[in-house]
Amino acid sequence: MTQQLLRQFLVVMLASVSAVQAHPLHWAEESVGFGSGLLHPFSSSDHILTMLAVGMWICRTGSGKSFVWQVLLFLCMLLLGGGLTLIPLQIAHAETLMYASVLVLGLLLASGRKLHWVFSLLLIAAVAVFHGYVHALAIWLDVEALGYTAGFALATSSLLAIGVAVNLGILMSLAKLAGRMPQ
Repeated sequence: MTQQLLRQFLVVMLASVSAVQAHPLHWAEESVGFGSGLLHPFSSSDHILTMLAVGMWICRTGSGKSFVWQVLLFLCMLLLGGGLTLIPLQIAHAETLMYASVLVLGLLLASGRKLHWVFSLLLIAAVAVFHGYVHALAIWLDVEALGYTAGFALATSSLLAIGVAVNLGILMSLAKLAGRMPQ
């Protein structure tokens, strides 16, 4: 049942024209506070895929307290990246850097390689800063930017948790599969 729902969700996301855009529906009128911030991460495929990948990476590299600290580091760096737009600090090719960091993360997940914890923290910090920066550019005209940011952070936390759950589900499925295979 769960696999069928996941397949249907993926088909709808891939079939949606706006899902293939990095930042669909980004107009100044879109950003109107907490509700918009809460919905925005679920409206763009780049955010969904990034947060799922980060959640999976954190789950694979952390355990116990380090897991919690990595999630908190990611959220703080995401907000820091957003705050850089208020200075205003120009990051050249920020969107390209965001996609490149996610590509590196995806390749590491696919390869099964592990990084030293310092490099792992630097990687998720880079993903967070660039992602926060790019998304904050979309809300600079918002009169309710604080509410938008709170909703955005809450939705991002939810997507990270889903990424962790997906990774745990994959690991449990692999363990079951390995248990069924002849030795």
